Parts: sequence; structure tokens; C-alpha cells
Amino acid sequence: MTPFVRLTVRYAAFAVFAAVAGASAALAQTDPQRVYRCPDNSYTNDLSEVKEKNCKLIDNANVSILSSPMVAPKAAGSGGRSEDQKAGSNVNQAARVAPSTQKERDAEARRILEQELQQQQARLEQQSKAYNNGQPDYLPSERIVGGGVKGGEYAQRVAAMKDQIAMTQANIAALQRELLKYPQ
Repeated sequence: MTPFVRLTVRYAAFAVFAAVAGASAALAQTDPQRVYRCPDNSYTNDLSEVKEKNCKLIDNANVSILSSPMVAPKAAGSGGRSEDQKAGSNVNQAARVAPSTQKERDAEARRILEQELQQQQARLEQQSKAYNNGQPDYLPSERIVGGGVKGGEYAQRVAAMKDQIAMTQANIAALQRELLKYPQ
């Protein structure tokens, strides 16, 4: 063979290899760095599916995809409980706790809630005392040399104190509602 024919065969082989590789890459091309959302609310990184379904790129997406467990369809004409239902009831029975253990847990939860309620009530008492019915004492940083006061700073502090009192009252109400769930 002449050198010219050898080069031509090499280029032809390379061209065929490149064409096959390009075609296979186009068939199974994915972009692991990007996630696309399709009109059917599915997510993909398969570029052929992106073009086919007209999917849109999601910018700065942290997508976690969880697949739900597959439930076997119930066999037609079966009169009794299916195996899945039997297994489900066994799981429920295994997850149940002995009544004495549950009473202990409820008592512990109630004790913790009562302790938190006492702390919140003490906090509310301190906040109400400092709030002084909307007339708290002026702080040294709120006074101006010569006897005046900085009204804006004082008003902001009073408003913040009022908000803190409202939050503490809401916490107390939530704790009291939660305590109703645990009998004594």
C-alpha cells in the first residue's frame, strides 16, 4: 500500500469511530450538573428527554428525589386480606408500645412541658415588670447631655419589649394547649 492510501484508511476509520461515538453520546447524553423540570412535573438531566418534553432548566436547584415504595396491586377476586395488609398490621403491632411505657413517656412529656411553662411564666413576669405598663425606665444611653431623652430609641425599645411580651404570652398559650393533650 502506498502511504497516501494508508492515511486515507486511517482517516476513514477515525471518521467512522467518531461518528459512532458521537451517535452513542447523543443517544445517552446527560448533564449531571444541571436539573430540568418538565411540564409533567418530573425532573431529569437526560438531554434527549429535555428536548423531547420541552423541559426548563432550574437555576440553583438542590433537588432531592425520593421514590415511593411500590405497592403491589391487590389480586382480583381475593376474598381475604392480602399479604401486604397482613404485613402492615404486623408492623403496626410491632410499633405499639406497652401501656406502662406510654404512661411513663406521657408523664415525662408533661413534666417537661410544665417546667417550660413555669420558665415562660417567670419570663413574662420579668418582662411585664421591666415594661412597667408601657413606661419603662430610661436607659443611660437614651439620655442626652443636659437632661433630654432620645425619644426614637426609647420608642423602639418599648415597641420591642411589647413584642417580646406578646411572644412570651403566645408561648404560654401554646404550652397550655399542649398540656391538655397529656392527662394527669
